[in-house]
Amino acid sequence: MMKHRGPTRRAFLRTALATPLLGAMGGRQAPGATDANGLATGAADGNNLVVSRLTLDREVYDYGAPLTGQVHFHLPAPGPVLLRWTDSFGRVVQEIQLPSSASGVARQSFSFDLTRGLTFRNWIRAWIDGVEQTEGAQFMLSPPPNPWDDFHVISWANYPDGFYDLLRQAGVDGTIAYRDGNWDPVLDNNFNFYVEQMVWEVFSIYHKNQPLWRGLLNQIELDRNNLDLWVRQPCVNNPKTDEYVRDHLTKYVRKHRAFRPLFYNIADELGQGDQIRPNDFCHSTHCTVKFAEYLRNLYGTTGALGAEWQVAELTRWDDEIVQNGSPWPQGDLHIHYTTTDRAFDSVAVAALQAKYGGLAGVNQAWGVSLPAPKAGTSDREQWGPLLALVSETRSVPDLTEKALGERLGSLERANQRWGTHTGWGAPEKPAGFKSWAEVAACVNRFYHELSEVRSTEGWNVSPWCDFRNFMDSTFADAIGRARAVCQAEDPHARCSTEGGQCPFAFGWYNYENVVKVVDVIEPYNIGNNVEVIRSLNPAVIMVSTHGFEHPPGKPLTDLDRLYQKRAPQPIWWGLFHGHRGSLIWDDNLPEYRFVDEQTRQLTPSAQAFSDLFNELHKGIGKLVINSRRLHDGIAMHFSQPSMQVHWLLDNVGNARKWMSHSGEDRHSHFTGVRNSWTKLIEDLGLQYEFVGGRQIEQGKLQAGQYRVLIMPQSLAISSREADQIRQFVRGGGLLIADYRTASMNEHGRDLAGGQLDDVFGIGRARGRKKGQSVVGVQSSPAFGLEGKDLHLMVGDETIGVTTGKPLARSGDVPLVIVNDFEHGKAVFWNAEVSSYAYDRLQAAPSTSLPELMGGLFRLAAIEPQVRVLDRSGARLPGTEIVRFANGACEHVAIFRNPQFDDGGWGSLPTLPERGWAGEIDNSLLEKEAAVTISWSAAMPTYDVRAKRDLGETAKVETRLDPWSPLLLTRSPRPVPELRIEVAEQVRAGDLLRVTLRGEASLGEGTVRIVRLEFVAPGGRPYEWYARNVRVEATPHVERFPLARNDPEGSWLVHAHDLMTGRTAEAAFALGG
Repeated sequence: MMKHRGPTRRAFLRTALATPLLGAMGGRQAPGATDANGLATGAADGNNLVVSRLTLDREVYDYGAPLTGQVHFHLPAPGPVLLRWTDSFGRVVQEIQLPSSASGVARQSFSFDLTRGLTFRNWIRAWIDGVEQTEGAQFMLSPPPNPWDDFHVISWANYPDGFYDLLRQAGVDGTIAYRDGNWDPVLDNNFNFYVEQMVWEVFSIYHKNQPLWRGLLNQIELDRNNLDLWVRQPCVNNPKTDEYVRDHLTKYVRKHRAFRPLFYNIADELGQGDQIRPNDFCHSTHCTVKFAEYLRNLYGTTGALGAEWQVAELTRWDDEIVQNGSPWPQGDLHIHYTTTDRAFDSVAVAALQAKYGGLAGVNQAWGVSLPAPKAGTSDREQWGPLLALVSETRSVPDLTEKALGERLGSLERANQRWGTHTGWGAPEKPAGFKSWAEVAACVNRFYHELSEVRSTEGWNVSPWCDFRNFMDSTFADAIGRARAVCQAEDPHARCSTEGGQCPFAFGWYNYENVVKVVDVIEPYNIGNNVEVIRSLNPAVIMVSTHGFEHPPGKPLTDLDRLYQKRAPQPIWWGLFHGHRGSLIWDDNLPEYRFVDEQTRQLTPSAQAFSDLFNELHKGIGKLVINSRRLHDGIAMHFSQPSMQVHWLLDNVGNARKWMSHSGEDRHSHFTGVRNSWTKLIEDLGLQYEFVGGRQIEQGKLQAGQYRVLIMPQSLAISSREADQIRQFVRGGGLLIADYRTASMNEHGRDLAGGQLDDVFGIGRARGRKKGQSVVGVQSSPAFGLEGKDLHLMVGDETIGVTTGKPLARSGDVPLVIVNDFEHGKAVFWNAEVSSYAYDRLQAAPSTSLPELMGGLFRLAAIEPQVRVLDRSGARLPGTEIVRFANGACEHVAIFRNPQFDDGGWGSLPTLPERGWAGEIDNSLLEKEAAVTISWSAAMPTYDVRAKRDLGETAKVETRLDPWSPLLLTRSPRPVPELRIEVAEQVRAGDLLRVTLRGEASLGEGTVRIVRLEFVAPGGRPYEWYARNVRVEATPHVERFPLARNDPEGSWLVHAHDLMTGRTAEAAFALGG
C-alpha cells in the first residue's frame, strides 16, 4: 500500500459522480450544506430529488459537435432550472438556465456548445431554486485531431491516480494505455496517451518469449538441415494470422479511438526472429508460395532466375510445385537454396576456387580424397562432395570422433553418401576418409579457410540476398496491413513500431521498407537508424526512450550528478535530428520512477530531465519541429544489398555457429563505416541526407538537391543505380567512394569488376604492395598534398589507375584518386574510414581524414555556412551544427556531438556500462568551451534560449556547454516586434480573444511560435490555458473559453516569441 498519498483527481471524480457537485470549485458556491471538501450533502426536505434523470443523446461527443439532452422531473420544478457543465479540471465550463415550465413535470431539452471543452471527462448537473439535484449526467469529449507539431513527453509506466499533476510538473504530458488494460486514470487526468503492444504476440513473439526462441535454436543446432523448423510461429503470410491481427486491432482501436491516441503501437522490439538476430525464417508453405510470386515479379522466367542464381536445373516455380505436386523432392524447391548455411557455402566455394583452382587442388593441399571432377565441370558443381560433407556435419555441435560416429553412422556409408554428390561432372565414388578424425580435420580446415576470407571476389549469394529482401518486404507488408486495419477504424490513426534496431541484414530493418508502413517509430538510435529514417521519410514521427537510474533514498554523489547532466543530452540531439517526443523509461521500477510513492516528490530521475522537458514544452520543441532541416548538398548512399553482403563478410568466422551469433551491430564493420562517415561530415560543420538505392533508381540524384554523393563501401548496387550515379557525375556532381564499391549487383553476385570503375578512372590487378606509410604525391586546387605524410589506412591493394590521378600513394598502391568525368568528378578514396568515430574522441587523433575530406568537399564548392572556432581560431572538434529553414529566417543549433552507440566499434575500448549511461568515453567533449561562431555576412541574430537580441553581426563570442545546445535565429532583416492585445474587461464564462500583432510582415513562409501563458489573480500560473501558438500571419487571434468559476480579479497574459526571445504581456480584469 502507498503511504502519504494526498487527495487524487480520481477520488475527486468518484465523489463528483456519487454526490451533487457544487458549481464553485474555487469560487462561487450555491446555497446548501457542504462537507469539508466543499461537496453538497443534499437537502433534507427532498428538494434535491425534483430531477429524476438527465439524458444525453450519446456518451461520447466529438469536439465542436452539439450536445443535446433532456431533463426529466419527478416533481414540478419550484423555480428556475440551472444546468452546469463541469470538467475534470474543476472548471465550470458553461451554465444555461431553462425557462420555467408551465406544464409541471414535462421534460425539457437543452444543448451545450462543445467547442468550449478542454477535458475528456465531463459532467452536467442540475440546480433548482438553489438546490443541486442528486441526478446528473456524464459525457466524454473527443478532442480534435492532434497534428503532432509540438514536442511530447510520454511516461512508459502506467501510473495510478494521484501522480499526474506531479508528472506535469516534471514536463510529462503523455502516458501509456495498455491495449486492454484499465486506463481510467489517463482519462481522468486528461493526459495524452498512446496504445501499447497491440499485437506483439504476432510481430515480437520471439523476443518477448525467449524460451520459445532459445528452444528453437537448440532444436536447429541438432537438426541443422531441417527447414521445417524454420517455420515462423505465427507466419505473417498465413491468412489466419491476418484474421487474428484484424480482429484484435479492430477491438483495441475501437476502444481507444474516440480519445485521439498519439499513436497506436503495433508491436515493440519486433522482428522476424528475436529482433535482428540471424535466422532463416520463414519456410512455411504460405511463404514458399509468396516467395515464388516475389521471384516471378523480379525475374520473369525461371531461366532468368537460374542464370542469376546459377541453378539451371530448376524449371518450375515453387508455387506450382507446392500447389500442383511435382516428381521432384521438396528439397529442390527454390526456397531451399536460400539458407544462410548455403550462402556461407557459396562464399567458401568462391574462396577455395580462387585459392586452389578446384576440388582437385583442395584434395592435394588438404590431403583428402574427395571425388575429383572431370575436365570442364562447372565451378559450382564440382564442390558437391565437400559441401555434402559440411552439410551433414553441421548438426554435430562438437566435432569429436565419437559425436560424428553417433550422428552420421558408419564411416563407410558416410563416404558413400558424400561421393554421390558429384553432379554430372564426375563419377560417383566414395570419399576416401579413413577415420572420423580425418573428417573432423577436413571440416575444421573448411571453416578456418572460410574465416580468412576478406574479399567478395567470385561470390554469388543471390539466393540468400533475394530471400532476405523478400522476408524484409513481406514482413513490412504485414505491418502495412495491420496499419490499414487501424486506419480503417480510425482515419486519424498514427501507427507505430517501437524498439527500432540498427539497419541490418535480418529482422525487417531495411528502412526503405520500414518508413513506408509506419507513421511513428521509436528507434533505439543505433547504427545511424535515426539519420536514415529522417532522410528516407521526414514525415515519419520519431520518438526516443530515455531514463536515469538512481536507487530511492540514496544520496546523490558527484558522479551521480555528472550522469544527471549527461542524461538530457541525447534528447537535445534527438530534437535536432528529427525527434518529436521522448518516452520516459520508468517501467514502475523504483530506481527509474519519476515520482517517489512514499514522499510524493519528484525523484532524481525526474530531476535529470524536468528542466529540459519544461523548456521544450514552452515552445522550443514546436519551433524546431515546425522548421525544415537543411543539408549542404551531400547525399550518402543507403544500400541494403551492400549491408547484406557485408554481414556475410563480417561473419565468415561465425559461419558454423551463425545462429548463436548475437546479431548486435558492435561487430558490424559496415555499421562502423557508415557511422564514421556521418561523424566526419558533421565534425566539418556540414549536414547530409541518406538516399536509398530505390530512390536513386527513381532519379532522386537528378533533382538538383545534391552536389556530392558518398558511397560508404557500397559493394552491391543495381545497374539502374549505376546508370543514375553515372548520369549524376556527368551532370557535374562529385562522387566519393572509400573502397569496395559497386563490384556486385543488387542480388549479391560478383561482377568481376566495378560497375563504376570507368567513372573513378581505376582498374584492378593483383601483385601491388602497400608501403609502411601514405605520402601525398600530387596537389590539387582544393588542397596541397605533395610531400605530406598522411595518416590513412589503405583500403584495397588491388586498385590501380586508368584515367584517374592519385594524389597519394602507399608503396605502389594509389589513394585519393581523382578523375574528371565529363562535367563532374569522381574520387576513389581507397582508404579505410571505419575507425574515425573512435579516433575523433581521442585527445590527439592521428588521422588526416577531416583535412582531406574538407578539401574534397571544396571540389564541389561545399563549405560550412557556420563555423564554430575555439580560442585559437581552429575548428572546435566534435561539434555539430544543424540549420533549420523557417521562411526567410534560419535557426542554427550548435552542440557537442558525442558518440551514443558502439555500432562498428568492434574490439575498440569502451567503459563499463552504468544503467542508461553509454559505454563510450566522450569525456574529450565534456568540457565547456569558449567559442566564436562566425558567418560570412552580418545579419540580425537572436539567442533563442538566452532570450537575447545580439544585433546585426557576423560573429558571436560565447561559451558552449558540453551537454546543452546554443540555438540562434538569423534573419535577413530585424524581426518585427510582436504585440499582444486583449479586452480590458471580460466576464467569467466568456470567450477571451487574444490578438497577436506584428509591426510588419515576417515574409512569406516564415512562422512564429508564440508561447502564451496566463497568470491568475495572486500571481498563480494558470496552466490550463497555456499553449504554444503557430502564427503564420498577423493579426492572429487565439480564443480561450474562460470558465464560470475562474477567479475574479486582474489577470495577465504573457506572450513569448520563441524565435527572438522577446516577450510581451497584456492585462484584463475578470468579473462576474
